[in-house]
Amino acid sequence: MPLLYYPYRFVQKVEENFSSNHFLKYKLLYTFKSSKSHQWYWVWVEVYESNFYAVKFHLKAHRHSDDKYNLLTGLNEVRPVINTCIMIMQDIYRTNSRASFGFIGANMQNESTVNTKRFRVYKRLMATYFKEKSFEHFFNIKKSTYLMISKKELEVNPKLLEELECEFSEMYSYFD
Repeated sequence: MPLLYYPYRFVQKVEENFSSNHFLKYKLLYTFKSSKSHQWYWVWVEVYESNFYAVKFHLKAHRHSDDKYNLLTGLNEVRPVINTCIMIMQDIYRTNSRASFGFIGANMQNESTVNTKRFRVYKRLMATYFKEKSFEHFFNIKKSTYLMISKKELEVNPKLLEELECEFSEMYSYFD
């Protein structure tokens, strides 16, 4: 059965001043419009050293909100929105077969960061669409984080998981 997703397009590569952090290289912005709600979504792909890509998405209308990743849209279009992100990830992987991916299943307002509802959904979908033939799957239930590390990249750098954990702990207090 084909993956139902919204047509998306690449918008731009954003190279901010990341001099304080050598690990984050740049960001990629993709966008798509829901044919159901007619709302626009933004997908941010943060590109890090070691071919690591962190995927984040939110409604364009929430772009100025500090809670943009925690808000529920109420539009009842979860599956095609996540599927669109999966298609973007698959495009990246087709371009870079050493690409690894990660994300946080952000907690909703009044929800703990432990084993969030979003994390449980993402975890199930990632295991379905990114097979263990190409990826090692790691997750941290306490922080609702999920990593899919390319087996090709692990061959080159067997300590990649530990390096990623260290770098993200230095960058974000969330991982303390």
